[in-house]
Amino acid sequence: QSQMMTQRRLVLPTAALCTSILLRSASSMSIAACKSILVRGSGETSVNGAFAPRNPLDIPAGFARTCHEMNWPTDVMWKKLSDGKRPWFESENESYVYWNRADGKWWIDEPSGAGKYIVFNNGEFPPNTGWTGLPGAKTPLPTVEIIED
Repeated sequence: QSQMMTQRRLVLPTAALCTSILLRSASSMSIAACKSILVRGSGETSVNGAFAPRNPLDIPAGFARTCHEMNWPTDVMWKKLSDGKRPWFESENESYVYWNRADGKWWIDEPSGAGKYIVFNNGEFPPNTGWTGLPGAKTPLPTVEIIED
């Protein structure tokens, strides 16, 4: 692979959470900065769209809802499942994408907090392809694009 930087247009404005640019090389993608991601092509329309990066210490609303429904301590569960380093990503409808350290997978969850798609990947950002639908998830499977400056 070349170490040429991919240039893409930022789809939605994000807070000054991450201000530098993502550097893509053959070996890694730097978390020195993060931009939005774009989930598209999914049969689950609620998870398609632009997602803004969020502070890894903040808890997604849908995650909190699921914990509440299951009578799990929300903050304890988030600390158990999130590594506290990688950003998670949230859409305007509160769908979210996060990396789960307990299973080593990136998850795409709908606004309720229900998981829809997963992919085993230890990267700093969700991969473009390789997603698998969880039981009941509609096809086609999504693709994820990292929006870079």
